[in-house]
Amino acid sequence: MTPDYDEERIWLTDTLTRKIPMGAAMGLSVERLDDHGLVLDLPLAPNINDKGTAFGGAMSSALILAGWSLPRLLLRRENRAADLVIGRCELQFLAPIHTGFKAICRWPDQAAISAFLSGLDARGKGLLDMTPEITVDDTVAASLSARYAALIKEDNSQSHSQPNR
Repeated sequence: MTPDYDEERIWLTDTLTRKIPMGAAMGLSVERLDDHGLVLDLPLAPNINDKGTAFGGAMSSALILAGWSLPRLLLRRENRAADLVIGRCELQFLAPIHTGFKAICRWPDQAAISAFLSGLDARGKGLLDMTPEITVDDTVAASLSARYAALIKEDNSQSHSQPNR
């Protein structure tokens, strides 16, 4: 089944800017979502530091959100109730950014997606490595190597709390 990228872009925009308010504060927008991956667009003004360049924390957040977005969409497509967290990451800042920037993340290959979903089924935990980049004018300014973990949500219907009396 072919994904409805327009519907997913709307859902993802809502998730990244309303459910994760930091995205809205950063001025984040989903510029593109397609078979190649995802492009997030961020203006400089809300992400600027005291040197007039993009703040490292904003770049880090943009990279983490870009890397998180694609596995989150995979879980949604598969109708999996799982929390998605970042387990580890390594960030490299390669060049200062003096303008708005883009966080780009490509879809993982099918073997990695299958292993991610199989791990979720077999162990309740799926792992997926993602490598988003920040670019300005086709130059990589920062990169992230991250492992995301999907964790099956526990059934909260059998609560240990006392019934109301």
